[in-house]
Amino acid sequence: MHYRIGYLLIGLAITALATTTALAQVDQDPGATDGSPAADTATVLPVADQSVRPVLSLQVVDPIEDDVDVPLATTELVIHGLTLGSAVVSVDGELADVDDQGEFVAVVQLDQGANQIDIVASDADGNQVTTTLFVVRDDA
Repeated sequence: MHYRIGYLLIGLAITALATTTALAQVDQDPGATDGSPAADTATVLPVADQSVRPVLSLQVVDPIEDDVDVPLATTELVIHGLTLGSAVVSVDGELADVDDQGEFVAVVQLDQGANQIDIVASDADGNQVTTTLFVVRDDA
């Protein structure tokens, strides 16, 4: 029994010595031969989390207001907006072209009187963002 305890203590001492030696070698500058500590010349930068995706958004740039009055002579409205470059945008059920920066343009035909124009942006994860424009086309 005394031999087992003695071997255990010798094993622990060897393990502690090996760990101390390994740590001392890590702390030394590989180019230094005098055993001096390593110079701190490396900068560690955080690694960006590649699993985070940008949040889907939708912004109508033109017209600026959600409620617009246009003269009766105006038969169509040009809509400019921004979203993610990877999003799919529909304006009144028609797909709009979205460029790599997320800019899109759509032309909507206006009926006389009140027009409700629904703009929907969707991403590959199934998320949707919707905004609605109300356009009144009359003589006023």
